Amino acid sequence: MSQIKKTDKEKLIKELENGYMEMADINLEIARTCLEADNESLSLCEEKLTECE
Repeated sequence: MSQIKKTDKEKLIKELENGYMEMADINLEIARTCLEADNESLSLCEEKLTECE
C-alpha cells in the first residue's frame, strides 16, 4: 500500500474542505427554494380552505 505524501494529503484535505463548502452553499439554496415553494403551497391551501367556510 502506498503512502500519501504530506503535501498530497494536505492538498486533498483542502480540496475536500472546498468541496464541502461548495455543497453547503448548494444545499442552502435548495433549502431556500423548497421553503419558498412550501410557503406558497401553504398559502394556497389556506386560501382554498377559507373559500370553503
